[in-house]
Amino acid sequence: MPRNLRRIVLPLIPIGLGLAAWEVAARLGTVNGALFPPPSTILREVIGLHTRQWPERSLLLAHVAASLRRAAIACLIGAGAGIVCGLLIGVSRWVRRLLDPLITVLMPIPGIALAPLFIVWMGFGDPTIITIGAMASFFPITLGTATGVRSIDPQLVRAAQTMGARPLGTLITVYLPWSAGHLLAALKLGWARCWRTVIAVEFVAAASWGLGYMIWDASEYIRTGVVYGGLALLMLLYLLVERGVFESVERLTVRRWGMIRS
Repeated sequence: MPRNLRRIVLPLIPIGLGLAAWEVAARLGTVNGALFPPPSTILREVIGLHTRQWPERSLLLAHVAASLRRAAIACLIGAGAGIVCGLLIGVSRWVRRLLDPLITVLMPIPGIALAPLFIVWMGFGDPTIITIGAMASFFPITLGTATGVRSIDPQLVRAAQTMGARPLGTLITVYLPWSAGHLLAALKLGWARCWRTVIAVEFVAAASWGLGYMIWDASEYIRTGVVYGGLALLMLLYLLVERGVFESVERLTVRRWGMIRS
């Protein structure tokens, strides 16, 4: 079997076996069908959510689009701010001393714990969800960038300065490429934290759309098939973005440059 095909097929084997065992157990009554509906029922309910108001619109795709849009905006904001702060923390001891305690105090606070406060400040809907999602991605990206910058060989910096590089040019042409491996790892972690935070905050702050809202609304009416289907979509969408975006960027940059091994 070709290597690329093997990488796709092998992880699907335990997943397929697990789903088959789940289907059989639910059909035979070994597990409670109301709490653990068979995968075929879950798939049917998810498809029904998609086709219920088709062709006017798809309720399922509307929920997916709302969550992806919020997460993308939040991650872009968090990444932009995190890269800038990480660079400053990495190159300046004074900035590090100024911001380190603040980051240490704020980073462990879960986004869902901040939701009530931001709802009071900003109300329900996108402003609250995007702001908390951006905060969730900001901290790991900041620390990853700072770690990469602080690991640079000082001789490279001195060489760039000897050749006349200005401080901003040194940041862009020396510090940032050197920290690319750390930065990409931090971006993956930042996206993961942003995605799960956005979904969690949608439980309480979304007015009508979003996968988090969809899962919460389905649980209120004990529609466990939609709940399980929503959870499966969360994993699938995260995997598609992580593999399609971050893995592609990593393959075209740091892997090609020989900074990390495949």
